[in-house]
Amino acid sequence: MKTSPYILVIDDENHICESCDRIFSNAGYKVDTNINGTNGFRQALTNPYDAIILDLNLVESDGMKLLYGIRRRKPDVPVVIITGYPSEDSRRMSTTLGVLDYITKPFEPAELLEPIERVITRKSEAITGEPKYHFCHSSWFYQLENGLIRVGGYLPDLSNHYVKSIMLPKVGSVIYRGLPLAEVTLNNGTKQIIPSSISGKVMLINKQLRDHFYNLEKNIQNKSWIAVVEPDHLEQDLKSSETRRILVFADKSSEENEFFKKFVHRGYIAKITNNIDNTLKILSDGVIRVVALDARKFGNSGPAYVKRLNQEFPDIKIIVFNESNVNLEKLYRENNIFYYGVNPISNTEMVDLLHCTFTDDNRKIVLKNPRISRFLPDTISKISITNRSGTKVTLFAYDEILQNNSGLGYLLTKELLDMSFPLEVHHSRFRKSIEEVTESQNIATEKEKNERIIILQTKNLDRIPGCISKDMQEYTNQNSSLNLLINIFIQPASGDARNVEFDANTTIALKEIIMTEMVSE
Repeated sequence: MKTSPYILVIDDENHICESCDRIFSNAGYKVDTNINGTNGFRQALTNPYDAIILDLNLVESDGMKLLYGIRRRKPDVPVVIITGYPSEDSRRMSTTLGVLDYITKPFEPAELLEPIERVITRKSEAITGEPKYHFCHSSWFYQLENGLIRVGGYLPDLSNHYVKSIMLPKVGSVIYRGLPLAEVTLNNGTKQIIPSSISGKVMLINKQLRDHFYNLEKNIQNKSWIAVVEPDHLEQDLKSSETRRILVFADKSSEENEFFKKFVHRGYIAKITNNIDNTLKILSDGVIRVVALDARKFGNSGPAYVKRLNQEFPDIKIIVFNESNVNLEKLYRENNIFYYGVNPISNTEMVDLLHCTFTDDNRKIVLKNPRISRFLPDTISKISITNRSGTKVTLFAYDEILQNNSGLGYLLTKELLDMSFPLEVHHSRFRKSIEEVTESQNIATEKEKNERIIILQTKNLDRIPGCISKDMQEYTNQNSSLNLLINIFIQPASGDARNVEFDANTTIALKEIIMTEMVSE
């Protein structure tokens, strides 16, 4: 039997304790609270808590001393600090004592729940082997017992098509969050990219996918995983991902409900309830914002439930599943519902529905400059900035990778301008190659003036278009300072060095990677 996570809240304000109790109880936790610091400290040492939430500014106790005592006696128990009086000194001291997070009041429920769930997930996965899925667009990952990460994805928008072939990453290659993890070719010749939700080194691939494409089409996580990865920056990847939560409202609160099981099998965190009052109570914490109404047994009460949900929480998304009934469907659609599905729901329909529910594919991604310059050459050959830390950085771009008015070049220069960096952009009317003597001289000259040089060029890496390879070298200049040269190679489309146009998500991910190298300390 699965044991609920057990947490302690120490805060001298009753309403904070009650709020924390409600937030974590609704998320399936067992919660103890104490408004007295000394008694709370005794509880912390006596009971086997999975995590502790501690207020620093207690009336009768010094929260920092309590933290120090908990750290000495129970160094492995995660502690989250909450305070209405934040300061750099207390933040620095808390960090030194190894707190999980430092949160200022007032806080949102998700703000408090997320760091606790993150550490509880790792602990429970190590003990039970039950993974918690983290999503990023159409990809997901979860942590294995050995600390490695299993990464996979799903295929929205399949319609009536099917997978004809798949290109997987190579063992030993390095993948980056947002860049392609796998490329799928459909029977109509179109290609779909599954982006990686994590950065790291590929240790293993799921070779069975090459022969069993339908596992990807069915989106069953335990069979549709793509690779096992050794992560480089897991904390950053976790912050860039999300857990997806759904509340199932049905006539019976049973985990045998078919929709509840479909959500769970796809890696979603699902709860189920069978009455409207409990549904409203769970939604009041602001953690779950999607409700799936299994309306098959609700009859005429169903539309009334939806109306009440909309009145109380107009920002939530409501999905209705029902048998074919024209009159009831009309009543449901008179309310603000996100989707109305008639049973049986096909696998493709369910994948598309969940994808649209939790992603914003309709967001406006502008990859072209609406005010095209008629005077500047199209190609960007060099960008120089001084970043926030005072580091002078120059980026050389070859093979016409950066265009002034579209794609990667447009996004990169726009963001640098938006961040108000001292910026110098050079354009070229001719295609440049790093093999040219003049370019070698230009790079040598910039090395003397900059602390960081980035060289961006295409190279046939025998990988999925948009994938990259990075190489870093240290160099010294006449000032004898130790500086950094970063080579970034991009796999062009179809192996053609001139084809550097990628889908919007890959282009945005490339921009983020290059920006990080330019603006980091």
